[in-house]
Amino acid sequence: MRLGSRKLSFSGLVVLVGTLALLLSACGTTKSAHGNPLSDDKQIMHPQEIGPSAGDLATLDPALINFGVDYDHAQQVFPMLITLDDDLKPKDWAAKSHEVSADGATWTFHLNSGMTWSNGDPIDANTFAYSINRSLDPCTGSDVASYLYNIKGAADFNGGTCPTGATKSTDTLIGKSIVVSDPLTLKLTLEGPAAYFLGAFSYPTSWGVPEKLITQYGDKWLDHLADNGGFGGNLYKVTLWDHAGHFTLARNDKFWGTKPKIKEIDYTLYKDTGVAWSDYKAGKGDLGFPISAELDIARTLPGYTETPALTVSYLQPNYNIAPFDDVRMRNAFSLALDRKSITTNVLKGGSDPSIHIIIKGLPEYNPDLKDADGRSGDAALTADTAKATELAKAYATDKCGGDLAKCPPVVFTITANRPTTALIGQAMQQQWQAAFPGLQITIATIDRKLQIKSTTLMLTNAGWGADYPDAQDFTSLLLHKGSDYNKGFANVPAADALEDKADVNSDPASRKLQYQQAEQLLVNDGAWMTYAQSKQIYVVRPTVGGGWHYSSSLQTALTTWQKAFMQD
Repeated sequence: MRLGSRKLSFSGLVVLVGTLALLLSACGTTKSAHGNPLSDDKQIMHPQEIGPSAGDLATLDPALINFGVDYDHAQQVFPMLITLDDDLKPKDWAAKSHEVSADGATWTFHLNSGMTWSNGDPIDANTFAYSINRSLDPCTGSDVASYLYNIKGAADFNGGTCPTGATKSTDTLIGKSIVVSDPLTLKLTLEGPAAYFLGAFSYPTSWGVPEKLITQYGDKWLDHLADNGGFGGNLYKVTLWDHAGHFTLARNDKFWGTKPKIKEIDYTLYKDTGVAWSDYKAGKGDLGFPISAELDIARTLPGYTETPALTVSYLQPNYNIAPFDDVRMRNAFSLALDRKSITTNVLKGGSDPSIHIIIKGLPEYNPDLKDADGRSGDAALTADTAKATELAKAYATDKCGGDLAKCPPVVFTITANRPTTALIGQAMQQQWQAAFPGLQITIATIDRKLQIKSTTLMLTNAGWGADYPDAQDFTSLLLHKGSDYNKGFANVPAADALEDKADVNSDPASRKLQYQQAEQLLVNDGAWMTYAQSKQIYVVRPTVGGGWHYSSSLQTALTTWQKAFMQD
């Protein structure tokens, strides 16, 4: 997200999901599980969402999901062998059990019997074999296929060429490393042991999709999910998706397990966070996300909730574009940031200042991590303007004839239609201009859907929430040379080598140290400019009961949806 995606974090950044569990702590109260459930015909919820694609979902195709919002809704519709529970631990779902071989290279999943899609078509081991292979098929064009690269031959298969005009490769991993032993047994052979495999496997690329529907409609299959009363294979089915801000799910009566009490979820998807919040204050919707400027107001409302989130907000410099092809300028821009000022004055305490890549809450978190000037702890959260200026002047001496005004102009590209993000960008611009007099620094905006895929932005804001509870999701997946998610082309060979060792290391203590050492090297090189670790802040009407909430992954676990209900 991933997915890394996933919901709208408080800083206005959409983040890809999965993460490690944190204790859920709420500020404010709701009636939660204490009200009286309404009758079944009134079990209808109306959440607000910020659509990642100009007020719409970007996609519901599990093979293509980047955003947390898309992940959150696709998981309600498409079955998965493994899901993450409310504590964000892998949990069998369509699989009733699983086991791994002694050498860690073969995983066997035993499926529940009698599973079907809402139209009665079977969901079995063949469904998941097809779906996993499809995510890796080069003709599918997935840019998140790397979540499955642990499977033997997956990277080579995915890196192959799709025949001109074809919708499906002539090659396949089915019968090779993806084996259907019988309709209720799926075996996967990996390249080798991977300590994080089960968490990574919970990502949407492994979820079941309807082969018959895809075969019938090709790349237009999503347009037909709402046909004939709706379609789905999990808790819910899609009954409306008009691509104009409305998305509706209805309870799937063919779901094999405990069915949800909420029978219908009518989502309204907004382009603008400010408009969405104004509508919530006016009485629209059961769920709203306050903007930072009105956080004090939101805190007085019933159902105000503030929870920790394993979500990092950062700036991504592009190693291939001057001046950020030079480590001095990457570090200068990072050291010039007053993270405390930004989180206090702009985010109003909705996020905590941070310099970390492996953020607080993960087992590999390093409280002694140092910034590029050797500062750690609280000291590293304020600007080191003198050092930042020194580095920038050294760069200008070598590259710009000693004059910052003659250095390449800096374009800082931020997400469009995010009022809080705009305020953050303006604050950062002011801090940089104070540290680098004469250097031209401008702000540009871009649609989030384009931003997340771009490899040509000089410097851009970004956000990431762990897709699964492992530091690998913040290091190897994002900043290793050649990684699909390494959009800024970070290149720190020594960190890559440590990550390669940690990714297969089964000893928790030494694995933790390897990731921490890699993180320090990445910070020293300015691979990311982390500035905040987000809190999740939202307001939910007291009419939503059953303990409904977001987990620290910024999504609502399927097990939570099974218990939620509308109440009086």
